Amino acid sequence: MLKVTCIIGSPHTNGSCAYLVDKWINGIDASTAVVKKYCVSEIEMNYCYGCKKCYTSGECVQNDGVKNVVLDILNSDYVIIAAPSWWADVPAQLKTLFDRTTPYGDTNPNRKYKADKTIKRIAIAVRAGIRQQENELILNSIQHYFGHLGIKTVERVSVCQTDSLNDLLQTRQNEIQQVFELVNV
Repeated sequence: MLKVTCIIGSPHTNGSCAYLVDKWINGIDASTAVVKKYCVSEIEMNYCYGCKKCYTSGECVQNDGVKNVVLDILNSDYVIIAAPSWWADVPAQLKTLFDRTTPYGDTNPNRKYKADKTIKRIAIAVRAGIRQQENELILNSIQHYFGHLGIKTVERVSVCQTDSLNDLLQTRQNEIQQVFELVNV
């Protein structure tokens, strides 16, 4: 059974990022996959304290929803993250998830959990403007995050000139199709 974890890196559950994640999910054979989808605004999570106690214990001192999300990621065959550009970076909610993953990353010498198989990942960046460079920053941030979890790079998708779901649906059919076709990677 294929295991998939999807992260909507926007706090909007019905925006462009959510639509693209759902489009990718729609391409999966539901009879052969278990899909878990998280929206960062719905994950119970606090900011990282920066206490580094996880470097000794291998666990975060906070007990919220982050550990479950990360364990789902580490047990997946595919992980997809779609994030909008907010001031040329990922939204604070997604950055908080990245920060809180410190106990499970390869920089932690005492981490208790890591992937035991090859995980493929897809990164999607969406922005209102026309400059591709800003989306590259988003994609690089997601790729950096995945790298510390040992997740293999598979595909990066950049969608520009998309300020709303309506913009995406009216003008970005090529990018929507590109995301849908990533099911076969």
